[in-house]
Amino acid sequence: MKFSIFFSKLQEAPWYGAFLQPVLDKIDKPGKVLDIGTGSGKLLQLLVNEKGMKCTGVDTDSAMLLEAKKKLKKLPVNLQLIAPGLPLPFKQQSFDFITICSVLFHLNETMINNLLMDSLQLLTKNGKVIVLTPTGQHTLWKLSKHFFSLQNWSIYVWYKATQQRAKVWGSRQYLKHYCMKHNLSYQRHLVMHGFAQVETISR
Repeated sequence: MKFSIFFSKLQEAPWYGAFLQPVLDKIDKPGKVLDIGTGSGKLLQLLVNEKGMKCTGVDTDSAMLLEAKKKLKKLPVNLQLIAPGLPLPFKQQSFDFITICSVLFHLNETMINNLLMDSLQLLTKNGKVIVLTPTGQHTLWKLSKHFFSLQNWSIYVWYKATQQRAKVWGSRQYLKHYCMKHNLSYQRHLVMHGFAQVETISR
């Protein structure tokens, strides 16, 4: 099975909805959303169906976008393939929210800085960048306490696959320091019983 197909199926598990819910909770007004690293499109599906947002999703993986097209069939969503490292192909101040889920903690410092700079230029005046990342914290016992079910078996794969990078990301507090350096507003909240965190950036 291709990873893109596996990942798309993984996103349908109940736990993945719980993972994404804090991002939906941060969307507090109607508007346009850009989802960077949209993968197979689950967040876009939720944003359209539950929030009525106008959504654009971008990814560097064409196989992921093919799965997203299947998931988002008949929904008014714009999907675009982008090249790694190049500026995002949109006009400045085009989006009210920019979501970046499970992406930044995989990137090097140069790539993070470039993506954040691009994102801030694309935000409207009162817009927000919303970053969702696993924390890599706690134990498998606690994970089972909150999420154990046959439908949630894939959460163990997610936990082990992201744990190391997630711990490094959390210890560096990269976005907090970035915002202090660039005089930006920053908020961080632990979510999903401490297994994930939402970081929000605004001007």
